[in-house]
Amino acid sequence: MTHPCKQFAARLSLVLLASLAPITAQAQQPLPRTTIFLDPAHGGPDSGARLSDSLPEKSLTLAFATRLRALLSTSGFSVIATRDSDPAVPFTTDQRAEIANHSHPTACLVLHATASGNGIHVITSDVPPPDDSDADTHHAIPWDTAQSASIPQSLALANSLGLALLHSRLPVLLTRSSLRPLDNLTCPAVAIEIAPLVPADGEATPVSDANYQQQIAQAIATGLANWRRNQNPAAGAAR
Repeated sequence: MTHPCKQFAARLSLVLLASLAPITAQAQQPLPRTTIFLDPAHGGPDSGARLSDSLPEKSLTLAFATRLRALLSTSGFSVIATRDSDPAVPFTTDQRAEIANHSHPTACLVLHATASGNGIHVITSDVPPPDDSDADTHHAIPWDTAQSASIPQSLALANSLGLALLHSRLPVLLTRSSLRPLDNLTCPAVAIEIAPLVPADGEATPVSDANYQQQIAQAIATGLANWRRNQNPAAGAAR
C-alpha cells in the first residue's frame, strides 16, 4: 500500500484554519449512540513512515487509535476499527474502505503520523460535491468518488475537529486532497495526520510523546461530540 502521507507534503497547499466561530454552549439533550470508524493506517510489512529509529508509523497509529477509542467510548460513542493489532497481511486501502462502508458508521477517521511538519493536519477529500442537477438518485456510486455525497458533512466534521484542537492550544491545518481510502468512503470522513509539536522557541515535542497524544485524542473526542450535537435536529432546535 502506498503511503498517503508522502502525498500530503507534495500535493497539498496547507491552509491555516481561520475565521472560526467560538463553540456555543449546547443545551443538555439526550444524544443517540453513534458509531465512529477508526482506520489506523499501515500495518504488517507496510510500516509507513519511520518516525524515529525504533518507531514506525504503523505502531503509532495503532497506539493512538487505542487511546482515542477509550476516550470515545466514555463519551458515548460506539467504535469499530480496521485493526486492533499488527496483522501479518494488512488490508489494502480499497479493503479498508469496503469494511468501513459495510459498517455504515456515522463518521470515519483515517489516522496517520509524520516526523516532519507541525501540529495536526485534518484532511478532507477534494472530490467534487454531488451535482444538484442530477435528478437520478438511484444510479451506482462511482468507487473513485464515493465520498462525493458526504463532502458537506465531511467539511463540517473537519471544521469541528479544527475548532476543538485550536481550543486545546494545538496548531492545526485544514486542507483537502484526493487520496485513498478517503475518496472511497460513503460517510462523513477525514484523515488526521499527527506531526510533532514545534513551538516558536524551545524544544519540539515528538509524536511519540504520550501527553501530546492524549491532548490530541481528547480534542478529537470533544470535536466529534460537538459535531454529533450539530447533526442532531433535537439538540439544534433546543439552543
